[in-house]
Amino acid sequence: MQASRLAGLGWNESVPPNGLHNRRAAANATNDNPLGLDTPVGDVEIETTPEHRNLVAGDPRCSNWTRRYDDPGVSALRVRMWERNGIRGLEVCEPGEVERAAALFHRDGFVAVSDAVPPKQLDRLRDVAADVIEQLVEADPDASVGGGAGGLPHRYSFGATSASRHLFHRPEWCELIDMPTTTPILTAIFGSANYIVYGCGGDIAFPGAIEYQGLHSDNVWSELHDPVGRVSVRDLPVPVVHINFPLVDLTPENGPIRQIPGTQRSRAPIPALADEPEWMRFSTVCPLPAGSAIIRDARCWHGGTPNLSHEVRAMPNVEYFAPWFRSEALQRSMSYETWRTLTPHAQRLARYVVGFPGEPVAGAGFHHPRRAVREERVAADIAAMGEPVASEYRRRL
Repeated sequence: MQASRLAGLGWNESVPPNGLHNRRAAANATNDNPLGLDTPVGDVEIETTPEHRNLVAGDPRCSNWTRRYDDPGVSALRVRMWERNGIRGLEVCEPGEVERAAALFHRDGFVAVSDAVPPKQLDRLRDVAADVIEQLVEADPDASVGGGAGGLPHRYSFGATSASRHLFHRPEWCELIDMPTTTPILTAIFGSANYIVYGCGGDIAFPGAIEYQGLHSDNVWSELHDPVGRVSVRDLPVPVVHINFPLVDLTPENGPIRQIPGTQRSRAPIPALADEPEWMRFSTVCPLPAGSAIIRDARCWHGGTPNLSHEVRAMPNVEYFAPWFRSEALQRSMSYETWRTLTPHAQRLARYVVGFPGEPVAGAGFHHPRRAVREERVAADIAAMGEPVASEYRRRL
């Protein structure tokens, strides 16, 4: 992401804390979302990712602040973040430390790996991320719509704002699927090379994202149906792994992801934001250089943190299922022509997301924060296919 292209974004003082919507939290709410993709929309139309509709209450701590760099509340939080932010003793692996990385992953529910993306590849990824961000700024100039988990302003999801739901239409994202720095670690984590890729996206935090995002799990599934209540998804080996690739150095003030170590198998309720102890807000994966990989068990509690800097913090990602796991999140959003350009291993990983030869991917290349606008674009792309192709395409959505 080229800083010059994105300079001056964020810090939109006109956007109030938590955005332009009335956000209400249910009494005694936690941030668990066992229904996953089936979580009800609710009565407030906030642009959030489908599995995180339960996170729309916002951040009560900043409710009286102004979205301004020198607001007293913002300034005080920035000082505190520089004092406290960062997991103490954070262990960062090198790509060649495969067994150590896998062991840390299974212990903590995540692991950070340095030097995962070579410099030239990182520059390509920065450029294409800037392309997407510029589309979003054109559609949402003050970043008031926002999105991502919880639908907060000044935050977006690369995947959720894509009308095709993923970014498999961009070669720079597809390059991340199979890399010599991450593939051996994934194979060690899953205990097999037969895992699959199901998505790619990531998230963006603009400067002036003053809100904390509630802790949550990325459970793109519904909880197991066990009538006797003995087994949950948290009792299983890791089902879903996401790898995030920060495009800028993660610092205490620019919105590093927070991870709560060891929670991937916890059955304790995930606390609502107002109930979190302070140490959880500062349990962040920083400092960490750009081009690193943060490999995460999707069940592990995590959340976004305020970006109180002057730079856009973006983290593209790639998302994988274990060899034995499937869910409704799996959809064909990669063109056959793109699939043909992948490495042989990546082709095998992508076999469940590739379409038919010559078949377009509805919505590919179009980004917008409003779900209704994205759905209109997808509907128009499908209609343009003509019959009977359009009906068959809709049937397989």
